[in-house]
Amino acid sequence: MAGCHNKSSAPQAFPVDVTRIQVRDFAEVIEAEGTLINPGYIKLTPQVSGLITKVLVKEGDSVTSGQVLVVLDNAQEIAEFKTAQAQFKEADLHAKRIQWLFKKGAESKESAEEARVAAIGKKSNLVAKQEALDKRSIRSPINGIVGDLSGVNPGQYFEQGKSNFFVVNNENLSIDLSVPALQASKIKLGQQVKMLDESKNDVIGEGEIAFIPPYFESDSSNYQPLNTLRVRAVFVNEKAGLRPMQLIRSKIVIGNQRHPGVPATAVLFKAQQPYTYKLIPIQSFLKNSDVTPQQKKSMSTLPSTTLIAVNTPLKLGNLQDDYFPVVSGLTVGDLIPISGSAVLANGTPVSIRSSK
Repeated sequence: MAGCHNKSSAPQAFPVDVTRIQVRDFAEVIEAEGTLINPGYIKLTPQVSGLITKVLVKEGDSVTSGQVLVVLDNAQEIAEFKTAQAQFKEADLHAKRIQWLFKKGAESKESAEEARVAAIGKKSNLVAKQEALDKRSIRSPINGIVGDLSGVNPGQYFEQGKSNFFVVNNENLSIDLSVPALQASKIKLGQQVKMLDESKNDVIGEGEIAFIPPYFESDSSNYQPLNTLRVRAVFVNEKAGLRPMQLIRSKIVIGNQRHPGVPATAVLFKAQQPYTYKLIPIQSFLKNSDVTPQQKKSMSTLPSTTLIAVNTPLKLGNLQDDYFPVVSGLTVGDLIPISGSAVLANGTPVSIRSSK
């Protein structure tokens, strides 16, 4: 009976999956919030006043640069353009005829020059009439999407320089980021900026710093300094759902540092203090002065290859790509469990189920 009792009281090794701590690259970042802005948010205003005769697009239509969107009443301009066109054609033919006769000796040089100048005048008039006709059409200056067309209908009057008609291109956006003054000196042109989804913490856009102002921000209401630097990053909008004036949390990557990295799955928390279990050979554990005689006796029957879990407090940096940078607590080469940690305790014998 005594032999059975000793066998049952011997500690059993708990199987765990393990990994060794390795050095990893961690980005050094400055976190900042910013507002999306759109340099391709174009308000279209007529160069002349007039009644709308044609609206050639609908809200939400994709348009290209130079495409005609709205036409104002242009009957008079068309008539004047056609007249100017005919006058230039006649003057040009006359100038060419006089020039030919001059070369044959049938006309004077002065007559040929007068005809040439007259043709140039008619050409200038034609160009002016073409420009006047073009001003009766509102064209898109960019590739983009047609915005709200409220108040833009045939029969309505467009006043010169006034309109609420927009074409928007959300492909290229900018974001203005407020950086604390103490960190402003770390910001450089070309640094990578990552925009994050608030709910999932996923990267939804990447860009780079394109503008750093030579002054700090101030409150627009009382001009008091805010002690922040508003920098601008530009990026290509490849994710659906990003819109101008949207508030976005971002990370500015100012450098990279190498630290031992611990997988997030290996980190436990107690009262917000992170810790893990370092796995050490049983002989090293038994040499510890904190091991009681009772523990030494109960572990004496374990194989010499047994590993023991040792509770190890950690000091960590911010999580990046499912790894924490280790500031203190672990070193490169340390063996830790990446599964089963929650059921371990300080001094628990473990066996390796798999190594990653």
